[in-house]
Amino acid sequence: MTTPPESTRVQCPICLELFSWCDDELYRRVVDSSGARWVRADLSHINNPVKKQDRRARCYVRCPNTSKENKEHYLPVSYRDHGTPVVIGLVGRSRSGKTHLLASMIHEALRGDLRHHGLVFEPADELRHSAFQREIDQLMLGNKLEATEFLNEDVTTYLLLRSNNGPTRPLVFFDVAGEDFVTSGPQGLGGQFVLGATALMFVDHPAGAVPALHGAGRVSTNPAFSGALERIGRREDARDLPVAVVLTKADELRYEAPIDHWIRRDDLREPLDAAQFRAESRDVYAFLDQHEARPMLDVFERFHRSTLHVVSATGAEADDNNTFPRGVRPARVLRPLLALLAMAGLVAHPQAAEVGR
Repeated sequence: MTTPPESTRVQCPICLELFSWCDDELYRRVVDSSGARWVRADLSHINNPVKKQDRRARCYVRCPNTSKENKEHYLPVSYRDHGTPVVIGLVGRSRSGKTHLLASMIHEALRGDLRHHGLVFEPADELRHSAFQREIDQLMLGNKLEATEFLNEDVTTYLLLRSNNGPTRPLVFFDVAGEDFVTSGPQGLGGQFVLGATALMFVDHPAGAVPALHGAGRVSTNPAFSGALERIGRREDARDLPVAVVLTKADELRYEAPIDHWIRRDDLREPLDAAQFRAESRDVYAFLDQHEARPMLDVFERFHRSTLHVVSATGAEADDNNTFPRGVRPARVLRPLLALLAMAGLVAHPQAAEVGR
């Protein structure tokens, strides 16, 4: 069998297998009395080109899933319409705040809070994003979100990034359970997205990263970090990956210097300045080093381009009823995303090339 040209071959972000992309066989998801299922989409009877393009945009291509390690899965047809996808994954232990961070981040991105940097986002996968949007809505209503499902193999959400001065690019986000990097099941599927990721966020919270502040002993390991790094080490380009190392739930440290300075700083509308990213990374590094938070520092030091951030996805801790009675007030949740996009070459600004250096 002849191998398809590289230009037509796609790496599936879910199973990581390469396959020849073909739009000739499209599918759509239908839900009726018999349940939800995938059916072939026939667009041949539509002669209005605008209508046909609209219907096509809502269709999916089935991944051949040649290794048969994953369950059957489908990719939106737009996956091949806008250049090479950017795959961003969140890595962190259970209860580190990854899910709340991603929900707050996507909420602010979709409402246009990065437009000052020429970046506009929109959902590109109706099925996956509608499920994730329900999570976002629950958080914005002040409800704590459930932990990420163990051994979830699927994409969390999929957006299009439209740049004022550059091409439109697909953005794929993965958020998996922290245990997936430690106990990945008999086939080793847990957390395998890191083998195909374009950029990564390593996430931890104060109780895990700097337990000394809570009266506990020094932290020596982060199983999710070490498990992910072990897998990433199999990639030849591992050290070149853009990486943001994020201390979440920083509202717990709002009175600790220098966290107090950065968590209150609202600089998202200022022009992109690599010096500001370096300053925050320098200060957070010093704070983590003071408290011997080696797992986060080891990640930061391992990659050629990396940044350190403090964020709060909710602004406060949930109460005993798993709610945020005063609502959620995210702080600096878009800074790590902006840093990754700059390091990935998706921000049209002279300073972008210096971010993370």
